[in-house]
Amino acid sequence: MDTFQSPSTKPSPAATSSSHPAPSHGWEEEATRRLRRVRETRPLIHHLTNLVVMHWTANVTLALGGSPIMAPEPEEFPAITPRAGALVINIGTLRKSDVADFLAAQQEARRHGVPVILDPVGAGFTPLRLETSRRLLEQGVTAVRGNYAEILALAAPERAAGRSRGVDSDRVPLEEVAEAARELATRYGCVVVASGATDLVTDGRRLWAVDNGHPLLTVITGGGCAVTAAVAVFLAGSENSARDAALAMAVYGRAAERAAGRVAGPGSFQAAFLDELFALGAAGTARIDGLRIRES
Repeated sequence: MDTFQSPSTKPSPAATSSSHPAPSHGWEEEATRRLRRVRETRPLIHHLTNLVVMHWTANVTLALGGSPIMAPEPEEFPAITPRAGALVINIGTLRKSDVADFLAAQQEARRHGVPVILDPVGAGFTPLRLETSRRLLEQGVTAVRGNYAEILALAAPERAAGRSRGVDSDRVPLEEVAEAARELATRYGCVVVASGATDLVTDGRRLWAVDNGHPLLTVITGGGCAVTAAVAVFLAGSENSARDAALAMAVYGRAAERAAGRVAGPGSFQAAFLDELFALGAAGTARIDGLRIRES
């Protein structure tokens, strides 16, 4: 099993494993190139998301250079999907009647080769959330992004019992999350992103640990849901979903670090964070630096 530093500590930048070297021109250059492409194409991101975070995730999509559309009506799916760069399915304010709509949007996206990014909010906390997330996984997704408890619940519900606190996660050992993420990625043929103090990204073969981020992300509404939107922006038109999901997590976390250095608390952090994402993304006025991605 891979060994990681404690999730309570943000390690300093580390060299990438010699067995799987990072791109020769570096993660920062890869992120710069990817965001330049986003600015050039301005991908349409179709969001089926929860009512609590809709405004915030739309703003994050815009700040990174994407174009959000919040369109939950199934009658519109055939018109929207062929023009979309990615589909986000976020089950945060789940009602049983939503499930058929999620599946219909997913089916349309897969028919057109549009990446599907699932956010299984609260999977493992209630049977409906776990069952819905698993049905969506079985129908095929490009990536699933959840917190540690959600990823563990999707991989092995019996091991996740009692570790979910609604939409939040209790402490789960990083090694256990890494094993569950790899299991899940292999089982469903998708990229798995487990977000926490250290974010993990895997396609079942390669696994990256991303150490960028800041605790203030945990005290604003939608801090996790919005990173799913960021992953969707990076995966629109992507030729390497696992790599670009890792880049999305690192850029998002780096924006949080930059913002946290000049704020008084969560209120000012939210505005500063959006400004930093915009500077790194849609505006392209800030140099991307300090991305901390380790391969194991």
